[in-house]
Amino acid sequence: MDLPLSGDNAFFLELYGRYRRDRSSVPADWRLYFEGIADEGTTDTAGSGARLAEDLVQAFRTYGHREANLDPLGLTPRTEIGLLSRLRSQITEQSGEASYRLGGQSQRGLLHHLVSKLTEIYAGTAAIEAAHIDDEEARTWIFEAFERAMLMPADPDLLARTLEAVTLADEFESFVRIKFPTKKRFGIEGAESAAVAIREILREAAATNFDEAVIGGMHRGRLSTLATVIGKPLAMLLAEIKGRDLTKGGASFTGDVPYHLGHADEIRFDEHALKVTIAPHPSHLIVVAPVVTGLARAKQTVAKDQEKVLCLLLHTDAAFSGQGLVAELLQLGDLAGYNVGGTVHLIVNNQVGFTTTPSEGRSSLYCTDIAKMTGVPVLHVNGDDPVAVARMAQLAIAWRHKYKRDILIDLVCYRRNGHNELDEPRFTLPHVWKTIDTREPLRDQLIQKVAATEPRAIELATETAVAFREELHRAYTAIDSFWPNRRHTIQDQWVDVLQAEEQGVLGPVTTGVDRDLLVEVGQAISSVPPHLTPHPKVSHFYKARLESIESGSGINFATAEALAFGSLLSEGVSVRLSGQDCVRGTFTQRHLSVFDLSSEAVEMPVRAATRNGATFEAINSPLSEYGVLAFEYGHSLADPGRLVVWEAQFGDFLNGAQIAVDQFIVSAEAKWQMMSGLVMLLPHGLEGQGPDHSSARIERLLQLCANGNIIVANPSTPANYFHLLRRQIRAPWRKPLFVIAPKSLLRQKACASSLAEMTGNTRFCAVMPDSDANPMRVRKVVLCSGKIFYDLKQSRDSLGLGDDIALVRIEQLYPFPANELRSALARFPKVRDWVWCQEEPENQGGWLFVRDQLVRHAFPCASALRFAGRPAMPVPAGGSIDRHDMEQAEIVRYALGPLREARRVET
Repeated sequence: MDLPLSGDNAFFLELYGRYRRDRSSVPADWRLYFEGIADEGTTDTAGSGARLAEDLVQAFRTYGHREANLDPLGLTPRTEIGLLSRLRSQITEQSGEASYRLGGQSQRGLLHHLVSKLTEIYAGTAAIEAAHIDDEEARTWIFEAFERAMLMPADPDLLARTLEAVTLADEFESFVRIKFPTKKRFGIEGAESAAVAIREILREAAATNFDEAVIGGMHRGRLSTLATVIGKPLAMLLAEIKGRDLTKGGASFTGDVPYHLGHADEIRFDEHALKVTIAPHPSHLIVVAPVVTGLARAKQTVAKDQEKVLCLLLHTDAAFSGQGLVAELLQLGDLAGYNVGGTVHLIVNNQVGFTTTPSEGRSSLYCTDIAKMTGVPVLHVNGDDPVAVARMAQLAIAWRHKYKRDILIDLVCYRRNGHNELDEPRFTLPHVWKTIDTREPLRDQLIQKVAATEPRAIELATETAVAFREELHRAYTAIDSFWPNRRHTIQDQWVDVLQAEEQGVLGPVTTGVDRDLLVEVGQAISSVPPHLTPHPKVSHFYKARLESIESGSGINFATAEALAFGSLLSEGVSVRLSGQDCVRGTFTQRHLSVFDLSSEAVEMPVRAATRNGATFEAINSPLSEYGVLAFEYGHSLADPGRLVVWEAQFGDFLNGAQIAVDQFIVSAEAKWQMMSGLVMLLPHGLEGQGPDHSSARIERLLQLCANGNIIVANPSTPANYFHLLRRQIRAPWRKPLFVIAPKSLLRQKACASSLAEMTGNTRFCAVMPDSDANPMRVRKVVLCSGKIFYDLKQSRDSLGLGDDIALVRIEQLYPFPANELRSALARFPKVRDWVWCQEEPENQGGWLFVRDQLVRHAFPCASALRFAGRPAMPVPAGGSIDRHDMEQAEIVRYALGPLREARRVET
């Protein structure tokens, strides 16, 4: 019986793995060897050999990657691991004095063969880190799959595909370099194997019955990927590279640089078709990763099958190891509310970040080490071995398909140019680029390797290159006349959604619900299942909710929200809510889940309202804002008919997610014509609880408003909040909605609505006029927004000034409701004093924005409007409850005081 270690498979290693799991599953001869029994039974040499074989396998699986040949430049010294060296020494000592017998044949030097084969597998141009995986079965599977992949010879088709991918990438970059020598393109030169990896991942995904792949990318090699893998029309791509304006002008669609743009299309691999979407991304690259993950999750939800949509994320080494968002993203990977059945991560490891070397940019050995915290397997591969790269791509899809968990491919490569084609890398890394300048291009290397064994592959690649070059030339001649005849975006299914600007968003949208239906929904969502015994306070909560609905009065914010969710669910609209502690509610206001006191049973009564296949998700998120908000934004992109809501625990928690706001939420429609109806709930209000958790930073949001890009609303009544949520679905347009959400108003008895305000032809009121004031007697109008209205009203009414002072609330700060406000103010012809009152400091809140809007829309009161509020401060609020109460009282007194007295509160 000959040992098969020099053959074309990992038979020995696989057999040994089977033996360790179940001894009876291997043939008797092999079992005798593994058990360490010599045929004469007179020596323990075989036994020690078996133990040494086991130690070798485990050592190479754990540490082989440290000795692997991963750096194509050869500048990273290969480390010799002490344990492996000691085991090799033991083999040398034993092999000279021992002869093992197996199946009646003498097998001298078995362990030397084993070392040779393990070195070939684990310390060649590819390596694996999987010893940190806790699941033993999964850990064993991936090691054995890696062994098979590395020992499998490359078949002619694989060689041909690999050479074709490298050839097309090289042809594209050469063409663009010649035609556009002064343009940045962040070319793929030095990382051509990335095209091999992406093509092979998508091919394997299609063959594994995925219907769609959603990709989040980065600059490096993006144009080449779009052209040679995704199939973006070359005339469009070259026109964008040249700089042609394909936006038709206008501030509502600005466009973006070509290496940021996305594309959606269908590509074919033999008999398999695969829809592919590569999302646009901003320069802050890593933020696209959770956006695309959320988009993939939503598409899986629509498809009702995680195995139909693949999430593929492309990273660079510096960003993956340097950006904290990566840790947030990896933590989401196995959480039920965010899981996408495993993401394939491809890291294009340039071995430099702009000009920063790995030793300057990270403290870990590999850029991928952060992934170990969540048990993600890591496949390292030398980018100058594209066949090994293809093998790792195949293994990644096999792992994702079997275990539905994340996996990383660390593609170790280099940049032939600097950070971009206009940058000079030799300023800072002359030694590295001296090596790069003398390095033969990958295409030439691969041709030399393939020439002897697969000349037909070279012929096919040459034919493909010629045809592609001709196609590039035709596209180039069409640049000036090209105009896209359809949008190839990630939102092709949104064709019926209106792209509205300010005036379009300001149009009335009826969102009231039939009264009988609303009561029916209210009864359904207020009924605790009889098999549950909840906490007494929760029972009282649901009883009080039902009473307010059935009586039609006293409806608070939480009930109005539940009615909005429930009524949409009853209309077949799915709803998703996520955020830190959002299920119960940070302020114990929501109680969406009801828990049994004596068992682990839990129910969500609001789900009783669902009809026509609608679903309701309420998810307590991890302690993450940046990652989770970006994920929810991505989720909102998939389906305009789904309400997606993210709640910050406090409004200022949005600070941690500002990149997602700036780079995507407020700007994506202008840059990429990408719409979203995401709702962000930002609890806000100065209540004497200190500088933190007081402010949703209204002023920052308002500074980002232009051309109807977002909505910023500060609803002061439950009914208005109800309509605001429903309008997100019932409007013909979709806009991200920032809700300045209540805290203390959740329990303020005066802050209640009637059911009648939510039924019939009712709708959201962007301006709430003062219907109590006498139009002919009012001499002062106080404009305000949010909860300070209740302080003003209580004080005004207690002072008997109801006929003299009108309180007008601006419930939607942007788009600014100028016409509604003009109508509300026209009721008071004798007004001599105009005041804007807010509790926020003068340099914060809505004051400066509202004042500018009044000027812009030529309000007569603009020049006379005076400010009543706290003075400008570097923090949102003070830290003393006594001071807060005193200041709040002073603000109200000044706002309501004698004419012209209103001013800022001096402190």
